[in-house]
Amino acid sequence: MSNKSSPKTIFSLDDNGHVQSLDFLKAFSIFTIVVMHMVQSYIEGINGLVVTASSLGGTGAHMFLFASGFGLYLSYLKHKTSFLEFVKRRLWKIYVPYIIIVIISFFLPWMYYEQDRVQALLSHIFLYKMFIPRYEESLGAQLWYISTLFQLYLLFIPLCKLREKVSGKYFITGAFIISMCYSFFIVATGLSSERIFNSSCIQFIWEFCLGMEIARLLKSGKKLELSTLQLFIIAIIGLGMDGLIAIKIPSFKAFNDIFASFGYMAVALLLYRLFGNATKKLWKDFCKYSYEWYLVHMAVFSTMWLIAPNGLNKQLLFGIFVILISYYVAVVYWYLVHRVIRV
Repeated sequence: MSNKSSPKTIFSLDDNGHVQSLDFLKAFSIFTIVVMHMVQSYIEGINGLVVTASSLGGTGAHMFLFASGFGLYLSYLKHKTSFLEFVKRRLWKIYVPYIIIVIISFFLPWMYYEQDRVQALLSHIFLYKMFIPRYEESLGAQLWYISTLFQLYLLFIPLCKLREKVSGKYFITGAFIISMCYSFFIVATGLSSERIFNSSCIQFIWEFCLGMEIARLLKSGKKLELSTLQLFIIAIIGLGMDGLIAIKIPSFKAFNDIFASFGYMAVALLLYRLFGNATKKLWKDFCKYSYEWYLVHMAVFSTMWLIAPNGLNKQLLFGIFVILISYYVAVVYWYLVHRVIRV
């Protein structure tokens, strides 16, 4: 395996078994998610069009699901594991850092204003919040993603076994059909605006399975290539359709995941092609601490915003400062958590 790639390469394994462009994609995703939450939740008086455009940053969560499918399956192909062993590893790596943040948020009064704080905490600890709308975004609106992730973890080993029995074409096609049928169902039944339904793993299983299939492709020694023009066209079509559906047919938002995901990914890959080498140190660090940054940033935002100044310009400057603070808190948290896990 060689780390040399053509100018058209978008995904390939280097000599260390890493996909550099995928690391950039994860770094770009966490950055846009954090910026989106800052703009939409804490900046007052900002232009409505800017707020709408910032929603694209939320598509980064889709990229994390794609990257999760890729990384988990690449690891599985190198070392097949049992369901119990897999779940145990996920509990240490994902559940423990998540629950620590949930407990910290529980003791911050401004993270949840309802009277049933204990029930909200228990819904996270025992993971049944994914079935109760009231608790799905409690103690941190971004934590809906954790429910979806754990649902996919429960399906991962069965999906691996299924992929061993069917071809990649049927595997991806089947996952896509399942996701689209589910989207039709929640739109037709009026459930598409309810978080426990629009963030179900069934809605996103096609992205997770696509990541798995690309991992299998790269593990076989192949690589994926697209020209800059092709990426540009995908970006225009994807983001254009995403915006059209969001503005003109908001009730059909469940259907725009495919357009948003591919458009967002194309933009990220174009930026990687243009600036990836020059900014490598920065995005490598963002990637390394991405999960911890995702976990802590809303608690930091909510806490810091208690002392936020008035006025749009001051809030924008303060917002940049708070984003930096949230990142350094994530770095410290990463070191603390990994020390606990090692012990």
